[in-house]
Amino acid sequence: MSSHFRLYSLDVGQGMSTLFVVYDANGGITALALFDLGSLGKRDVAGPSTLEFLKNMALQRESPNGRIDAVFVSHKDGDHINMFFGSESGTDPLQGLLRLLPKMTIGLARYGGRYSWYTDTVTIDKKKENLITLIKARTADPDLNVKGFPVGASSLRTTDGVGPLWSGPDYNVFLVAANTPYNGEAVGTPEDQISAKPNGDQANSKSLVLVVGVQSGEQLYTAIIGGDATFPTFQYINSFLSGTGQNVYMALLPHHGSRKTTFGLPSKTKEISEQARTVVETYARLMSGKTLIASADTGSNYGHPSLETSQLFLQYADTSKTWWSDPLVGNDRHFTTAYIDYALDTASYNQIGMKTILTTQNLYSTRYYDSKVVSAPMIAYAPYTAFGKEPYNTKFSFAPGMNWIYTLLPQFNGFLIDFRGVSSNRLPSDKSLEVLTPEQLLESFTFIHRYGLTEVEPSVQTVALPPSPSVEPQPVSAGKARAPARIQRLAPRLGVPGPQTGGRR
Repeated sequence: MSSHFRLYSLDVGQGMSTLFVVYDANGGITALALFDLGSLGKRDVAGPSTLEFLKNMALQRESPNGRIDAVFVSHKDGDHINMFFGSESGTDPLQGLLRLLPKMTIGLARYGGRYSWYTDTVTIDKKKENLITLIKARTADPDLNVKGFPVGASSLRTTDGVGPLWSGPDYNVFLVAANTPYNGEAVGTPEDQISAKPNGDQANSKSLVLVVGVQSGEQLYTAIIGGDATFPTFQYINSFLSGTGQNVYMALLPHHGSRKTTFGLPSKTKEISEQARTVVETYARLMSGKTLIASADTGSNYGHPSLETSQLFLQYADTSKTWWSDPLVGNDRHFTTAYIDYALDTASYNQIGMKTILTTQNLYSTRYYDSKVVSAPMIAYAPYTAFGKEPYNTKFSFAPGMNWIYTLLPQFNGFLIDFRGVSSNRLPSDKSLEVLTPEQLLESFTFIHRYGLTEVEPSVQTVALPPSPSVEPQPVSAGKARAPARIQRLAPRLGVPGPQTGGRR
């Protein structure tokens, strides 16, 4: 059995990358899974330290060439894939992980969309190559170990469902949805019959939505990783699942916390219909992440992450305590950088735009602090509070980018979870590269947040996944909202309920 686990939401600038690590009793790495690796902005700043960290982790997994046991590519967009190989262009300073470790092996890979969509995503000797082809070359059996999915694939459908995509004795990755039906596509349509030339919305809707589960006794604790899942994806998932996620310690905001694509809007400033809001809120309730991570940066006009989108998902986050507070700020507060979509106080305060603000809510962005967009006057959100002066010593220097790290230490029937932020320049030398036994781990880490047996309600029983509705979901079109679906568990044996009531790109 594994001694402990770590999940990293990595700072890559305007992009996305998540790493899952499994450790043995001696502190050695026994498995690595990488979810996306790309950036379209600030990767020259955030990328080198992230790539150095990933290189070191792969070498720890298997020396001397490196190994990653599982690679999950949500979809084809560059901000999710372009740091796997990098570029030979002189304008791109990053080599990419596969070039940094030219003999690194990969156990298996799964990808969203169609294989041909990845054509021309890599340049080698001035010739265009398919990234998935390069990944296949690193595996022992390319045809068996590297696969896509038919339209509407899921591990949670009762018919034609796929099993766990990757698993060990006490961990697994399973599929909530892949290749969402789009523009009349039928569930089960083979991958090679998906449109050969997708538009941006279609490519995003095909994103993998994945659950990473870790087991302790009868309790399964989970993290949700959804790439650029968008409104059609939520419609589809809502059509065969409902209820409230259990023991979801982290949910990655879909599409970097976008407002436009989350609510299926023609532009990020358009009004959200109640029908669309109901679709997204149903999906947010399914996720019910106790903490929310927004993998986003300020170097674009996308408005990621939207504070309005974040607030809707925060309705189901942990409101009983702040999981991480900045020691330089205090009072259970930390910074987050987000796009304020609406006036927080219409009478006296209206600062729509990208802002760095203080919050006590469990929303954490990889763009932690930006001195160019600090809210003036400084506000704490939520509740809304305006300060005449900064509520911290102005001599302090705050990290612009943050990597968010969860360490899960199994107990008899639950986990202690250490959650903290590590700035980008400190990531390669973080304690997560040290070989530590569970005893040493407890001694060396101050567990800022303990989420374990003491918080379990004794009256709650572990529940197996009940059957899905007998009627198969029909293809859905973008922009058409569905009513909330029937109550059903998100995943097998999700354990302790965690919904919190509480709020709106």
